[in-house]
Amino acid sequence: MFKRLAAFAALTILLAPPVQGAEIQRSDDQECRVQITGEIRKGDAEALAGLSDHLIVDNGESTSASVLCLDSPGGNMIEGMNMAKFILENGISTRIRADRECSSICAIMFMMGNYRGGEVAGLSRRMHYTSKLGFHRPYLKPDEARLYTSDDLASIYALGMETVFGILEVANRREPWGTAQMIEPDLFKFITGTPGDGMFYVSTVEEALRWRIEIDGVPASANQTWNQLHYACENALANRISLTSVLNGIDGALGDAVFRLQPLNSYSIQEISSAGDISNDGTAGVASLRAGYSSVGCRVRLSGEQVAVCGNDEATDTQVGRCGEKYGMRHFSPLSRLHPKTRLQSLGLPDAFNADARRIATCETFDQSGGITDSQPCLQAVVLLQDAGNPMARHVFTWSSGSRTVIDIDGAAYGETHTTARINGGSGEIRHGPEGKSCVRNLASGNLFCVSG
Repeated sequence: MFKRLAAFAALTILLAPPVQGAEIQRSDDQECRVQITGEIRKGDAEALAGLSDHLIVDNGESTSASVLCLDSPGGNMIEGMNMAKFILENGISTRIRADRECSSICAIMFMMGNYRGGEVAGLSRRMHYTSKLGFHRPYLKPDEARLYTSDDLASIYALGMETVFGILEVANRREPWGTAQMIEPDLFKFITGTPGDGMFYVSTVEEALRWRIEIDGVPASANQTWNQLHYACENALANRISLTSVLNGIDGALGDAVFRLQPLNSYSIQEISSAGDISNDGTAGVASLRAGYSSVGCRVRLSGEQVAVCGNDEATDTQVGRCGEKYGMRHFSPLSRLHPKTRLQSLGLPDAFNADARRIATCETFDQSGGITDSQPCLQAVVLLQDAGNPMARHVFTWSSGSRTVIDIDGAAYGETHTTARINGGSGEIRHGPEGKSCVRNLASGNLFCVSG
């Protein structure tokens, strides 16, 4: 038994860095009723349950007002698992406030957020776009100064397996009144695939949509473009199957390639940016980039911030809503209008919905001898458009100093890599920069502009 406890101690220490113990206390503000701050440790599950009378409230319809705010790097695995089950079984909503972080076992607790009532139930887990939600697998780091017996190793192995199966058990619970799992298999793959001394952070629009995490703090925007209709369709069709970029992996226009200073496929740019038919009911017909021998497409309606979609994907045998029926449209998050790889951290910056994809990156310039002349954080905004019928990607970089660099890269036919690039209106040349950076050379000055992030 002593050996087992020693192994457990090693495990819990390495689930999170040693920090001050958690504070679990009542909060009477409008955002949450109870706040957890700091490292999860032994006794915290009992402390949380002790606040049940204050935390768990029923407004006559559901427990939606029972909100638990989380700000913790993780900690004791057993305590965290017990708290996760408590959250799930009592219909407690979870929230991560602005600039806070919930990682390791805290992230598992967060994913259990839900509300329950006599006639309504659903998921309820919200994070601010500036907050962090991080996952990794548990791990053991043996004491190198100690000799371990076969019994020690057997105990450690058994404990490790119990830990993984404990996470798997809550992950596989069904969402209230639904069929989906509380933690989808593709997210669980990221959890188990991330080493214990690393961290996988939820960072993109497609991840929030796929794993049904609501994002707080994003400024309202009624701006609408044809491109948004296309992204709404692609994100809706992928929603219960896979990340949008994974489902559309054969086409870089919906993946991270959109941020690289390389040509995208001309056909993809044309399909995303070309206006389609608008019917009398206000819905637009959208064909997926995966349409071909199989019918893959949607009817989409954007009204203010509301996104409604119905569609069919013969390639994956998936149906979204029921097109043609009076109430056949399904409603999705306003974020569904954005490119799947848009970074959450960029959403609060001005004009979030005026570009296809955005991220915070690092912009650098190099002189002709290769010496670096400037390096700053920058906002990269990408717009896919057609200029006089010519499909292209426009990259607008706003440096932290306020300066702007604009790079236009024409699309290319499938399999081709040579294309035309322009930087600030002048001729440019696509180049591979130092350390794998994505770059364009200004042919007038000879200087090299590079972006990474």
